[in-house]
Amino acid sequence: MFSRLKKTKIKNTLLLAIVFSTLTACREYIDRPITYYEYFDLLKIYTTAKPLIAVTDEEQLEYNSRVAYVSENGDTIIPFGKYRFYGSDSLYYFANVIEQGTSRRIAIDRHQNILYDVALYDNGPQPPKEGRTRILRNGKMGFANRYGQVVIPCRYDHVSSFHNGAAAVTFEAAEYIDGDGHLRVDGKGWFNIDKQGNKIEE
Repeated sequence: MFSRLKKTKIKNTLLLAIVFSTLTACREYIDRPITYYEYFDLLKIYTTAKPLIAVTDEEQLEYNSRVAYVSENGDTIIPFGKYRFYGSDSLYYFANVIEQGTSRRIAIDRHQNILYDVALYDNGPQPPKEGRTRILRNGKMGFANRYGQVVIPCRYDHVSSFHNGAAAVTFEAAEYIDGDGHLRVDGKGWFNIDKQGNKIEE
């Protein structure tokens, strides 16, 4: 009886090892390229500035359509030919756009300064959570506020969105696509930070 139970346990352990090995082998890891882009830090916010409106010369304004941003008077502030639409139908402080020629997802201010690269969420721009948005700079992640200002520097391999005033972050992580086509994260050494970037002691 003992021998039979032992064999069953060994068999189940081997089966679990095979399943784990198969799942791991199916992972398509994503390499974040090493880049040396320069970014602009917004130091002053003009809260009285009128918003710019997104327009297109295509049939309708939708993701990846050609986009320009105009003033309320119809004056072109950001012309066609540089960007494609990426969800920002107006530009108060910044807009998420796709850079033509590179397909790079970036956030720009009204002077076309690049603030950061946009973190993805379900194939679209990452929405803000609790006043903080996950962002990328040269392959590292951090957070920006609602004005597009980087308030927690991009130095982590991965960060989660804020929940109840805390976000999980790590310096050791890799992203991969699972068998169902979803983006997942392998990481270790996770810890929580507050909205100012301070480590929360457990």
